[in-house]
Amino acid sequence: MNAPLTSVYSTPTRPALSSLLRWQEPLATRLRYRHALPGMVANRLLNVELGLYLLAELLPLAPAQSLPDLLNGQGTIFRQRTIWSPRQHRTLSQAKALLAPYRDRAIWFKALDKYATLSPELRIYSLKNGGGWNPDVSSYVMRERLSLFQEALA
Repeated sequence: MNAPLTSVYSTPTRPALSSLLRWQEPLATRLRYRHALPGMVANRLLNVELGLYLLAELLPLAPAQSLPDLLNGQGTIFRQRTIWSPRQHRTLSQAKALLAPYRDRAIWFKALDKYATLSPELRIYSLKNGGGWNPDVSSYVMRERLSLFQEALA
């Protein structure tokens, strides 16, 4: 018999990069052209801000450096969290797919460093003095980004 050689064990398929970035468009394109950003800088900006938004939603007292612990389910901050609702668990699950590279501490720290070098008018978060919102960003930009992040993690 000529049976096809297939593996009993299937390898999990990773979502294509385009589907992982879909939540960002068309805002990333608008940012790229409005602020003359090179390459994928707008996409990286939105990824970092999504990570910071996730922290603010699930671990509001955690420092920005805690995202890898949150995504990996590790660390003191993660273990001392309050009891989450099913919606919060779904939010984390969705974020794990969208922010998978940031499970690596070195990658997240490097992304935070690059984020801090961007113009303050681009960033909705401030990383200075414990973090928080950037007071120099307009309320329109803030609402636009927060709405985007809520939709991405829904």
